[in-house]
Amino acid sequence: MNTRNELRAHIQRLLADKGDREPLGDADSLVLSGRLDSVDILQIVVFLESNYSIDFAEQEFDQEDFDSIARILALIELRAPAAGTPQA
Repeated sequence: MNTRNELRAHIQRLLADKGDREPLGDADSLVLSGRLDSVDILQIVVFLESNYSIDFAEQEFDQEDFDSIARILALIELRAPAAGTPQA
């Protein structure tokens, strides 16, 4: 599974847990629209740290960086040691 599909599946699980089964496009707002909250963002941070070795303790980030799949993918590209390559 590629990065986009893994990320999409993770976010869709978070949304489904909230009862949100609306369509999800790469540019659709997740945070500003209220579909995801700060607890969900922390779950995404943990997912990115464990799957892409991004260390958020050493890097600042803004909640808006997590507002869409496209923005999260851009964050992975910028901050993952081997950008877009999942860690085993």
